[in-house]
Amino acid sequence: MAELIEYLPPPSVWLLGFVFVLIVLQEAVNGFHDTANAVTTVIYSNSLTPNQAISVSVLCNFLGVLLGGTAVAFSLVFLLPKEMVAGISTVSEASLMLGLVVTAVGWNLTTWWFGIPNSTTHTYIGSIIGVSMAHAAIVGKPVVDGINWVEGEQVVLTLFLSPVLGFGLALLIFWLLEKFLKSPQMFEPHQEGVVPSRAVRIPLIGGLVGVSLLHGSNDGQKSIGLMLMVLMGMMPGLYAIDPVKDRASYEHAVGVIDDLESVATTLAPHEVIAPHAKAILKELDFLKDVVTRDFERRPLTEQEEIDFRAEILDVHAAVGRAMKHADALKALNADEQAKLRRAHAALSRLIEDVPFWLIVLSSVALGIGTGVGYRKIVATLGSKMGGKAMSPAQGLAAQSAAVAAIAAGDLGAMPVSTTHVLTSGVAGGVVGAGDQLQWSTLRAIVVTWLTTMPGCVLVAFAMGILFHAALV
Repeated sequence: MAELIEYLPPPSVWLLGFVFVLIVLQEAVNGFHDTANAVTTVIYSNSLTPNQAISVSVLCNFLGVLLGGTAVAFSLVFLLPKEMVAGISTVSEASLMLGLVVTAVGWNLTTWWFGIPNSTTHTYIGSIIGVSMAHAAIVGKPVVDGINWVEGEQVVLTLFLSPVLGFGLALLIFWLLEKFLKSPQMFEPHQEGVVPSRAVRIPLIGGLVGVSLLHGSNDGQKSIGLMLMVLMGMMPGLYAIDPVKDRASYEHAVGVIDDLESVATTLAPHEVIAPHAKAILKELDFLKDVVTRDFERRPLTEQEEIDFRAEILDVHAAVGRAMKHADALKALNADEQAKLRRAHAALSRLIEDVPFWLIVLSSVALGIGTGVGYRKIVATLGSKMGGKAMSPAQGLAAQSAAVAAIAAGDLGAMPVSTTHVLTSGVAGGVVGAGDQLQWSTLRAIVVTWLTTMPGCVLVAFAMGILFHAALV
């Protein structure tokens, strides 16, 4: 028995396995909220049956994640402490991850139960900030030092501006539809059992495709980034980093380091940039030792793989800061600036490589969640936002506004809440039609919007401390 126990995985791996299952559950709950928003207009208008709408949405979410890259996923992940992003390898870090996911699942399930559209993005970011503060408290740092303010300020600003953009765009688009469309059916409130004409159905189905594709390219990535972090901790040899797979990757890794060394050496004498340049040079020494070693005689240990990833994260962040620093760019010629951009892109590929099966798992979980829980959110958006039921034109305006806002977030690699953009778009369509907003519904949505992020910060901080105390 003692020998059997010796070969069992360590407690941190068991805990991370449980956390991974919870993240998959959270992705299904994301379907209750976010993907349900995407299917609302076509289901509510009878343009498609629920099964048809959900099938189209699931396929488009999958394609959105597949084609949209993972920049948004990692903009969220990089809000966490570097030690966790590099690979969750201890019970302490796993307990914090448990606190993060339990908070996100609990908050989203509660708001869904009451039929209130809620942002999974706000939930995740609040939970990430909370456990980052808990991590800082546990290691003896001021809790404010646990927050990645550089990434955090941009993300939070984007999240709070996007609903305003959604409302304004939907209002404008509805007015344009009213001016140029001559089909009275587009502006008639939904009637139970009435299937609209093809001219009404086609643009609404097109809106479903657009919102779902962009949801996959933005919102759908968030759980994927967290899943990958857990896998890095469970199996660092497979998922943390594999710096030299073959001769070509070896030469590429060495080339990136050489390029960065030459650029950092150019910047080192510059008074303002010197600290950044020297930091890059110091971190490159460790990377060079790894990529130039004899892997057959001296293979990387699991801890070295995690350390290697941590160093790449540091270099990646430092290069990103240099690329945004006006003085740094002035000190470099065009060729050196190009080297910096190429190196940054190469480092991004090393630390943002997501396995295909993880994208499939995320899409399936989203689809199952949408099929199970779409009704509550569809009912809220379709009949409880205005004094009258939603018209096809209102739905089309909300969808178009959501597509524009989420696409803008994708271009800036910033997370945007599909829920809040689409919900505010529905409100914009109601106002555009001259209908009266149902303030009880709107009040619940606004209160949820304003309280989700700070509420999740507090709950996740408490959960992180509690689970750490209980498990470590």
